[in-house]
Amino acid sequence: MATTKKSLTDAAVRNLKAPGAHSDGTVRGLFLVVTPQGSKSWRLRYWIDKKEYVFTLGHYPETSLDSARKAATNAKGLIKQGIHPKDAKQAEAAAKKAKQALTFEAVAEEFIQHMKAKDDWSTSTESGVRISLNASINPHLAAVPVSEVDVSHIKAVLSQPRLVGKRTAQKVALSVIKRVLGYAKVSKYVTTNNADGLDELLPKRKKGEARFKHHAALETKEALQDYLARLDANDRRTSSFYGLRLLTMLPVRPAELAQMRWEDLEPNPGFWVFTMSKVHRQHIVPLPRQALVILDELQSRRMGQAEYVLPGRLGADRHVHPDSFRIALTEQLGYAVGEVTPHGFRATFQTLARKHLRIDTMVLELCLGHETPAAFSGAYDRNEFLEERIEAAQKWADYLDELRAVPLNGAM
Repeated sequence: MATTKKSLTDAAVRNLKAPGAHSDGTVRGLFLVVTPQGSKSWRLRYWIDKKEYVFTLGHYPETSLDSARKAATNAKGLIKQGIHPKDAKQAEAAAKKAKQALTFEAVAEEFIQHMKAKDDWSTSTESGVRISLNASINPHLAAVPVSEVDVSHIKAVLSQPRLVGKRTAQKVALSVIKRVLGYAKVSKYVTTNNADGLDELLPKRKKGEARFKHHAALETKEALQDYLARLDANDRRTSSFYGLRLLTMLPVRPAELAQMRWEDLEPNPGFWVFTMSKVHRQHIVPLPRQALVILDELQSRRMGQAEYVLPGRLGADRHVHPDSFRIALTEQLGYAVGEVTPHGFRATFQTLARKHLRIDTMVLELCLGHETPAAFSGAYDRNEFLEERIEAAQKWADYLDELRAVPLNGAM
């Protein structure tokens, strides 16, 4: 075996042409192998349990002299622990490959399939999540290993031009990221959900800005009484008008009501259970007796195995368009555009139920599907205050009937 007495230098390694093994002279066991064809590679001779092994560290010039010495020193640290460098290298490569496979996009898709398998999602919910992923999130996070997604990545998503100034869209994007990373944490892909606690990144509501500022609503019992009179005077039996009757009682979003499915209804004792597409969280809506009467009538008119409670004009296999509620308000009930909005009935419920029925604010918030601080864990529980919400739903429906029974401009 050809050897060198002095430590190798960069110049010596570069100029070595003699075939054989040339000792590094600095790190014990490290040597450079030169083949007759002129290729050069770094090797490390070591012992574990009194047996000799040789491990290839890399090829020259890709692996320089300095890099080979560092790699050999690191390998010796493993050898002292009885670990073969080759095994550690293979494990590292496998971990790197697994990490690269677990990109945010891949984990997001796994999360979606997991939720679908649990039957926790409707088609519309899946669609909403995919839209947010494809339009706003994946362009920034698709190829990023889920374990590397940090605050800087999330900031990049929320600050992109298409989302700037759109608080709702930013909130949805953050919610989707948070849920994907939450799934990754439960699956042991990550140890921390780096999207938790980042609500402060969302733009603040302007001082004095109401939650329902952009949704004109009936704010007095007199205005609500007038609306009920107009609604009851119209005998149309269309999905739009059935929808308005239900929206008056159930404080849900118009798009959620439009997509109400028969399979999500539990008429006895009276619940509607669905996943809110806006925040991707399951929600229970108690159904008062008056709502069940309307649903019974709709059931009697149901065509075959129609999926949706309020079918659209294009066929029983499609749901009514949410915008049809607004059109009914203006074209059939005579309201000016923007005077009353379908979404505004949520504000009407929140305002008048608090003022006239003295329903607790937290119960009202939960009826609306808003997240509130839970008593113990701080996490939203869909069953939280359920008995109180059932009572509130019936009180509200009874209150509407009381308004109907009083002549316009009458006292209550």
